[in-house]
Amino acid sequence: MGLVGLLIKHRYGVYGLLTYLDLEFALSIGIVLSYNIFFPATRNVILPRQQFVFNLTITLVSIILVVLVLRNIPFGIGQDFYDGTIITFLQMKGRKKVFFYSYVVDVILPGIFFIFSSLIIFYLASFNTNLVWILEFLSSYLFLCNISYIITILTKRPFRAFFLSVVIILLFLGLEFMGIFNYPVLLLSDIILLAISYYSFKGASV
Repeated sequence: MGLVGLLIKHRYGVYGLLTYLDLEFALSIGIVLSYNIFFPATRNVILPRQQFVFNLTITLVSIILVVLVLRNIPFGIGQDFYDGTIITFLQMKGRKKVFFYSYVVDVILPGIFFIFSSLIIFYLASFNTNLVWILEFLSSYLFLCNISYIITILTKRPFRAFFLSVVIILLFLGLEFMGIFNYPVLLLSDIILLAISYYSFKGASV
């Protein structure tokens, strides 16, 4: 079994990845249902008020997804650092590959699954919106995941990292409601935070 397969089994268990996929389909359906509560007569996102409701829903769903992904970060790679399991992975591959594969399994896979499940649900529901929502989702999703990754690598304590990550999520949610963030700035921050995560992992003691 390769490192990716080992990480997937280690993080998700036998059926964990399928469970995530089920949850993400449910979240995608929830987006359409939530929008229909406010605008039952249309499936189009055109007017500013419609765009605001849709963007707010995407933000809330992305935060819910981040909370689910936190199981993989503080209680995944954080636990690996805490109990020394990370050494086994490092012996199989170098730090660069272990970080890349871990990040793909922990963060990228759930995010991609959510995007594809949402596109399928939107198509089946004849829900019409531009694809900018993908960038808006990724900006906040990757921002929070990257911060959690940095916290987890630096603390190497699962519960401490989880608590601090939840605090960051709550602060982000408050600032988001105040309209402080916009997705181009967050996308730029995502790249910077990913680089910080990588170099923190590369220099972390095990």
